[in-house]
Amino acid sequence: MKVAVVYESRTGNTARAAELVAAAAQELGHEVGVWPTGKTNLEFLTTADMVFLGTWTDGIIVAGHRPGGAGQLLEMPGIWGKPTAGFVTYAIHAGKVVDKVADVVTLIGGDWVGGRALRRDRLPEGIAGFVVAALDEAEMRISAGN
Repeated sequence: MKVAVVYESRTGNTARAAELVAAAAQELGHEVGVWPTGKTNLEFLTTADMVFLGTWTDGIIVAGHRPGGAGQLLEMPGIWGKPTAGFVTYAIHAGKVVDKVADVVTLIGGDWVGGRALRRDRLPEGIAGFVVAALDEAEMRISAGN
């Protein structure tokens, strides 16, 4: 599969997570491209079979959690109908940010296949399993559509 990893990062943690997601997908034999939202290779993105979309968790420690850079995420072109998995990085508590990323993906036309919150000081913990599960789900949906 051709896999695009697109992310919004403020301090570099989500960029690191995106690189780890991309490396895990590449290790499984997929063609992978990884970019921040503002520099996405649109040709690659529009021809990708699947998308991983990542961002950071914004809000105060115990409340008001939301996807960081949500405005940039909402302007993402090229994912209409594509299986899309989301990931968020966080420091202490992610709240329901993964659910809110799912809402963003749905609003921009992606086919939500699941998501994961990744604690920034525990990267790469959980990334390999997340990538395998998301790719498996995407492949199943792509096969069902053919």
